[in-house]
Amino acid sequence: MENHEWKRVYGSIIVAVFFAVTCIAALTFIDGMQGGYAIALVSFFIAISGIAIAGLFFHRARVMDGILNSNHLLAHWVYSPDMAKESATREYTEYLERNRAMFLLIGGMLVVTALIFIIFVEDGGIITGGFLLVFTVVLFIISRITPGLELNRALKTPHEAFIAENGMIYEGAVYPFNSFMTGMYEVSLHKGTPKKNPSLIFSFTQLVGLYIIQPFEIVVPVPPGEMDTANQVVRTLGGKVPEEDT
Repeated sequence: MENHEWKRVYGSIIVAVFFAVTCIAALTFIDGMQGGYAIALVSFFIAISGIAIAGLFFHRARVMDGILNSNHLLAHWVYSPDMAKESATREYTEYLERNRAMFLLIGGMLVVTALIFIIFVEDGGIITGGFLLVFTVVLFIISRITPGLELNRALKTPHEAFIAENGMIYEGAVYPFNSFMTGMYEVSLHKGTPKKNPSLIFSFTQLVGLYIIQPFEIVVPVPPGEMDTANQVVRTLGGKVPEEDT
């Protein structure tokens, strides 16, 4: 399996460098009151975000390399196309909700900043505020498109799950159990029903603001005949298997 996280690291660095240069160019060659400050502000914000995202993807890439090269995996499961499609569709819905939360936070801050420029800044305020509002619309479009792209990627990737003590890879996406923006705080095993496969539930928290933490879950189906392995995964990661519940 290819570690695509490295491509995201390089892409984030390229974006950060491009917008850092754009910020400097805007301050150097464009009059601040004619839109220079607006372009510099947004470019600076994107450049800093690009650096932070590159750091996030770098950590994910290292974890993914470690899992793929490990000889001590807790579990490695391969899924049928039907199981993979059902799981990818569920992940798409959850991804859409997480993107919506991120947009509400970042977009809200941009709109408030734009209104401050438009209302209180006389020289160039309207131009700056308008630029920020346009950028907010672009972010909204991106937040709605990326979940669909992620769904298509999940359907085309190898239908596998790799679970280790420091993270897991599921449908080609890596989930470190501990990083500076996300963390896994619980794992549990659901035995399933006659119409639903048993599954491992990995519960995470995601930092979407300075003091805003959003929970989300990754549901990993357990293939037929792998319940003993699933029980051992839960025990190793500090969770409770169903028969231990009281």
